[in-house]
Amino acid sequence: MKGEFFLVFLAVLLAVPSGFGDGFSSLVDDGRLKISLSYPVEVRIGSCFTVSLQVTFLGNVNVSRLRLTLTYISEAGSTAILSDTIINAPTSFTSGHVITKTYNVCIPTAVRRDPLVTASVFANYTRDGTYKPLTHTWYLATVRNRTYEDIERDLARAENQISSLQKTIQELQTEIHRLRTRIEDILREAGRLASSLDASRREYERLEQRFQNLSGEYRALNDRYVSTVGELRSLQVLYENLRKENAALMENYRVLLNDYRDLTREFNMLQSSYNQLKTIHENLSNRHEAAKQQIGYLQSQLDQTNKELGDLRLRYSLLGEENTFHRNLMFAEAFILLALLTAVTTYAVSRKTRRPRNNSMPALPPPPPPPQ
Repeated sequence: MKGEFFLVFLAVLLAVPSGFGDGFSSLVDDGRLKISLSYPVEVRIGSCFTVSLQVTFLGNVNVSRLRLTLTYISEAGSTAILSDTIINAPTSFTSGHVITKTYNVCIPTAVRRDPLVTASVFANYTRDGTYKPLTHTWYLATVRNRTYEDIERDLARAENQISSLQKTIQELQTEIHRLRTRIEDILREAGRLASSLDASRREYERLEQRFQNLSGEYRALNDRYVSTVGELRSLQVLYENLRKENAALMENYRVLLNDYRDLTREFNMLQSSYNQLKTIHENLSNRHEAAKQQIGYLQSQLDQTNKELGDLRLRYSLLGEENTFHRNLMFAEAFILLALLTAVTTYAVSRKTRRPRNNSMPALPPPPPPPQ
């Protein structure tokens, strides 16, 4: 394939935001030539960026010229910011050959031109028989929204305002310094208060735990109080009952005390009687011993008398005719029986009265103490 290939890349670069993205574009011509271009889709005014060019030959090609041009287009017109002639003489390339180029391109700073008012004059006159054209252009004025006088007045106002603002700034700086000092004091106070707050929180937690414990103790004490009040009421009722019983017991005590005094008098009387009876008992004991001896003697006499009675009966049977003697014998027998009966009676009485006794009468117990 013969011919001349021109590659022109026109970059329409306007004022765009400052974000960057990757772009890619590819061109294939007649199945023999492939041209690829990598570039950012956005650039910042006054910044630089990179453009990569890759030319791939898909067949045998003869190239007489290959040029890459980047053009900056703005409101003021268009400007070429890159023009590179890669191939400037006829060159043959085989299939698969690749040309790669990388460019670093910078965007010019945008300059805005103010509109102008111009005056043009044209004159066509003859001089020495020959027409001579005359053309001239005057730049009359620059068209702006604001003139230099406006800007000077604004500048004066701005300077006055700047002076006022400087004073304000100085005052504000003084105020800032004071506030910084105040802030430092406040920060120190805040640190102290934070430490105090932490201590207060710990104390609050401790007091809250103490409050919980005291609440539990209060509930327990309240339950005990209610129980104690009930017991107190029961004790009051019991006290009233006991007080009444005590009054009754005091009355019984007075009655018993009177009885005790009466019994004491009776006891003294009985004590005297006891002493007399003791004397009588001792006399009776002596008499009892004598009576025992007398009974023994009488027993022997009774035996002797019985023997004599048997003899007398024998004699009586022999002397039954003798009435006088018989009557005397009967009188004697009656006397003996009477004596024997008297002795036996005396012995029986002495045995009834004979029993162990203390040498002294028991003392009367002391009176009971009065109830409290």
